[in-house]
Amino acid sequence: MRKQTILFATLTSALAIFAVAGTSQAQTAKMTPALKELAAAADKEGEVIIKYSSNFFDGGRGIKIYTDNVNKAYGTHIKVVWAPGGSMPEIGNEIAVSLKNNLPAPTDVYFGFSRNMAAFLKFNLFQTAPWESYDPERLTDRIVEKDTYLKVYSATLGFSYNTDLVKSKPERVTDFLKPEFKGKIATTAFGAGFEQLAAKEAWGPEKTIEFAKQFAQQVGGFMLCPEAERIASGEFLAFVTDCGGGSMVKAGLQGAPVRRVLAPDVPLISYFYNAVPKNAPNPNAAKLFITYLHSPQGQADMWELHQNDLHLYPESRQRTAIQAVEKKFGFTFKDADIAWQETNEPGNAAQREVVKIFRASGK
Repeated sequence: MRKQTILFATLTSALAIFAVAGTSQAQTAKMTPALKELAAAADKEGEVIIKYSSNFFDGGRGIKIYTDNVNKAYGTHIKVVWAPGGSMPEIGNEIAVSLKNNLPAPTDVYFGFSRNMAAFLKFNLFQTAPWESYDPERLTDRIVEKDTYLKVYSATLGFSYNTDLVKSKPERVTDFLKPEFKGKIATTAFGAGFEQLAAKEAWGPEKTIEFAKQFAQQVGGFMLCPEAERIASGEFLAFVTDCGGGSMVKAGLQGAPVRRVLAPDVPLISYFYNAVPKNAPNPNAAKLFITYLHSPQGQADMWELHQNDLHLYPESRQRTAIQAVEKKFGFTFKDADIAWQETNEPGNAAQREVVKIFRASGK
């Protein structure tokens, strides 16, 4: 009986070892040599620091999701560390100051909007990397710009409204000039999206500024981008424009009376990017984390946590909504990437004028 027990235990151990080996092989089966080398270097660093708003981690829930899934994907033991941060431009400025003073960056992974990235180009803050060698099928030239900046999720211009209180089903930004919305809508104090409205591909600066003068009289107050509860509660009927609308989509999916509309007024899609600071404390872990965000599971995680993904990937949830608008209104969205932002100074100047108009309105 004792021999049988020992034999069974030995067989069980052997099967367990085989199973672990099989898992390791499954994890690394699609990893390129460059990605394997990156994962090993990242594992030695042991952590990746991400200074960003809590929305990205869904109030902390995402830290465990990202930690577990990155380690599962690459066979590593990396800890994802969240450092609460301010706005994207503020964190970018912190990186610039730290680099100038030969100090470690406050974050390993930077998240920035295309306009922010274009503004930071002249400061040369971020490292290049052989991104395509990590994942040739996903990290192509369509995703990576200047071997440095990686589009991570798409930003569409739109608005959100309370479906219980708004019965007219607005489709365009101009619909909010109607009398029914006077004093009952919110916008951002910094004129989110108006540099795109003012682009030559959309309304142009003159029309945008004239619209802003009328629109400011309709606005009842300012909101921050993630404050979906203020629309759901009826404090405001609508949020125009809505910073890409991720928090609004999330609220709607959770049962709140909030609907997000992708506006056809602007035939452009802009992007949020990742980049690794030159003085990142854990540069290899940063690159591995960014590579993960571009995997199908990484994109699925972002959608689950804050309802954003990159429409350039075939599995994208945003892709479906974008294609529906293109079909309905008969046009194709164009890219408003970093290179495009460098050409949009008239639109950016118009946005600055819009901000002055909003502030002068006394809201």
